[in-house]
This record gives sequence, structure tokens and C-alpha cells, in this order.
Amino acid sequence: MLIIVYVAIVLVLFKVLRIKPTAYIIAALIVAGVFMIGGVVVVWTQSAPITDKMVTSQYVVQLVPYVKGQVKAIHAEANQRVKKGDLLLEIDPAPYQYTVNQVGAQLAASKANVVQAEAALATAKTAIPNAQAILAKAKAADELAKTQEQIALNIQRVDKAAISQLNVAKAAQERQEADAAVQQAEAGLAQAQASAQQAAAALLTAQSNVPAIEAQLDDARFNLAQCKMMAPGDGYVTNWQVQIGTMLVPLPLAPAGTFVNVSGTAVAAVFPQNWLSNVEPGDDVEMVLNPYPGRLFLGKVDYVIPATGGGQFAPTGTIPNAAKIGSDGLYAVRINFSDDAVARKLSIGSGGSAAIYTQKGKATHVISKVTIRMKKWLLYVIPTVEKPAS
Repeated sequence: MLIIVYVAIVLVLFKVLRIKPTAYIIAALIVAGVFMIGGVVVVWTQSAPITDKMVTSQYVVQLVPYVKGQVKAIHAEANQRVKKGDLLLEIDPAPYQYTVNQVGAQLAASKANVVQAEAALATAKTAIPNAQAILAKAKAADELAKTQEQIALNIQRVDKAAISQLNVAKAAQERQEADAAVQQAEAGLAQAQASAQQAAAALLTAQSNVPAIEAQLDDARFNLAQCKMMAPGDGYVTNWQVQIGTMLVPLPLAPAGTFVNVSGTAVAAVFPQNWLSNVEPGDDVEMVLNPYPGRLFLGKVDYVIPATGGGQFAPTGTIPNAAKIGSDGLYAVRINFSDDAVARKLSIGSGGSAAIYTQKGKATHVISKVTIRMKKWLLYVIPTVEKPAS
């Protein structure tokens, strides 16, 4: 278009206005043409860059089971849309159900032990007041026996009769029996207190077992729930690798299939690095996708990925070869579709063209707008052939 305009100007000057061509005029027109076409192209590429290197991308999840077992049922058909949380397949839950039942029985027994230990502690604590009452009664009886013995001794000093001696002997015997009763009551109280301490320790032990078994039961229930593989998002399963009876193991090298998440469809477009100096997140984008001729898709710049694989060096024992160091001078730009409903219906890996409209040089945006619309209609007649990467 620019060349046609330039040629038209030259024809008007020499054919219509009949200006005599001289060396100075020809040189001036050449310089003016270079600046006119080159300047517009420079402003255009910096203000509304356009590229044919783009592809629609979606997150892909490898369906690796958390537990091992045989596939019992497959509920999702390959390449059929499912919603987040829909059941994809089931692993035979019988072994994990057995574990849940076993640990559940252990938990019930542990809780019963706690109830039994609480009852034993309550009984032991009840025996302590009884033992204390018996001890108090025995001490009172002992004091009475000592008093009676002292009275008998006082009487014997006054009256040396045989009856006094008998009373003294009887009082001494009663005092000895009272002392023995006190010792026995003290021993009973100590035993009751020791039994209470043992019951309290047994209760603590029983109570400490319950959380551990509850944790085991939660783990067993979690493993049982993992026998049902759910869809991690809205999308579809492709590349099913299982049939009913297939043995699955929780290894990333042996996935059951591949899940394509369509809820996060975006575009990765590649531009020369020097064309992205004015590109900012939020800039408007127009896109044409090869599988959809005649349609124009709108989007926004998410971010520019300021890195390229050319600058990445793998940790090896070999010194990087300077002759092989270099870059293709391209940066990738992530673009989000403006309409999420449209984005979810697009296929992954679709190529096409994208034009970014920055806040600079808006007068040149029309060039990219015309170009992208021409590409949209040309898709009906011109086949798209992917160019191999250089």
C-alpha cells in the first residue's frame, strides 16, 4: 500500500505536473520514499506489531492416581466435555474399605477404653473420701484408747488392786488395736490414692491413643475417596490409557490419561524483541485462528514473558561452546481471550495470527487492522501450512 502511494506520487509529479527529472529531484524522491515508507513501517511495528507465530494453549494435567488398584469402571468418554468434579473413573475400593472398617473398629475399641478408664478413675476417686473417713475414725478411736489407758494407769497408782491391773492391761490392748487400726486406715488411704493415680494414668494413655487412631482413620478414608478419580476442571480427557481391569499405580510415568483443562484457554504469540518495547499488559489484541476462517477474536495482553530458552544453560560438566550461543531474538506474549465462553470452545494447538495495539502511534494501527482482516478472509482460500522452526 505504501509503495503504491509512493509510486502514485511519483507519477503525479512527473506525468501530471510534468516536472523535469533531474539528479537532485530523483535523489530527493528516493530519500523521501525511504523515509516515508521506512518511517511508517518503524512506527507501525513499534505501535501495532503483528505475528503469524501464535498458538492457543491450555493447561494439561496428567491423570495419575493417588492410590493403586484395578480399574473398576470408566465413566468419562475420550474427548467428551466434562465439568469440574465429574467422575472420570473408579478404582476397586474393596481393599481400602477393609482398611477403613478395621481402623474404625480400632477407634471404637479405643473410645470404649477411654470410657472404661474414666469409670475406673471415678471409682478410685470415690474410694479416697471413704478411706479418709475410716482414717479419721481410726485416729479418734486411737486417741480415746490412749486416754483410757492413761486413766487406767492413774487409777493403778492410787489403787494397787488386781482389778486396776486388769483395767490397765485391757486399756493397753485396746490402745494397741487402735494403733493398728490407724496404720491399716493409712495404708488403705495410700492404696486408694495410688489406685486413683493409676486410673488417671490409664485414662491419659487411653485418651492419647484416640487422636492417633482418628488420624489413621482419616488417612484410610482419604485413600478410599481417592479410588474415585474426579475431573480437576472443565475440560475433556484425551489419550485414555486404561480399560476395565487395568492395574493403576501412583507413578507419574504411568498416567491413566491426559486431561485438557479448557477453563484457562490462552494464546502464546511470538514477536521480535524490538517490537515489544511499547507493549503493556491490558493492550487490545485482535486474533485470527486457522480453524475458524472469517472469524475475528478479541483479547488482552496478559504479560510479556521476558525470557527465552536461548539464555538457559543446563548444568553439565561441559563448558558452553561460544559458537553455539545465540538467540533467535524472539519473546513470547501471553494473551487472554476477552470472552471466556468463546475461549472454552476453542481447540488446543490452533495456529493463527495476532495483532497487538499499543497506546503509541495509533494512526498506524489501521495497517494491522486491515492486515488481520485480510488474513481472516484469506483463510477460506489459502491453506495454512505450519512453518518449521528455524
